[in-house]
Amino acid sequence: MQYKRIFLKISGEALGGEKGEGLDHEVVRKLSRNIKSLKDKWYQIALMVWAGNIFRGRDQGAGIDPAIGHYAGMLATMVNALILQNIMYQEEITASVFSAIEMPRFIKTINKISAVKRLDNDHVVICAGWSGNPFCTTDLGSVIRALELDCEILIKCSGIDGVYSADPKKDADATKYDTLTYKEALAKWLKVMDQSAFGMAMENDLKTYVTHIDSLADLDFGVEKGTMIIK
Repeated sequence: MQYKRIFLKISGEALGGEKGEGLDHEVVRKLSRNIKSLKDKWYQIALMVWAGNIFRGRDQGAGIDPAIGHYAGMLATMVNALILQNIMYQEEITASVFSAIEMPRFIKTINKISAVKRLDNDHVVICAGWSGNPFCTTDLGSVIRALELDCEILIKCSGIDGVYSADPKKDADATKYDTLTYKEALAKWLKVMDQSAFGMAMENDLKTYVTHIDSLADLDFGVEKGTMIIK
């Protein structure tokens, strides 16, 4: 099936290279070029880049209040978003950053009409600031934004090429699923997305495709390169 408007969920660790920490500019540049390859196929692209390479909201430690930890995680997504936008600009990709948190000097506040207008004018739309609320997971935040921007499919980009019965990096007997329903994924307790994100995606009939981040350049939504999850 051919899609027009897609949403990419990109982990912060992916921007940190092998260590998964900080920003590996060559990794970010490669990601930008892969996104450009997708644009050349006439996709409209919105994405959310998370911040595990800088700070995880759930890893507060030192007695930090959980809500404050999540605030810090939201701010860290803005760092990644601005760097990604700048490197995209160097790669001749027009990108606009929108945030769920008001920070007008640096980033526009998310507004559906403005963001969709940018998508229709061939901009990549980069979303930052999660949903703007603490205790909202990265999965749920991505589903919310994908639905808000009328995206037809959510693409979860990670270091694994699909959904497996177990972690393939730890279990040699793990088997890959070609397709799943949200109910099957929930029943099997597969750790693809959290239950709140699954529920919202299923209720709104938003498809999810899980693939390796390096497969973006030649994305075809096939079973060889990923797993499709449907209602």
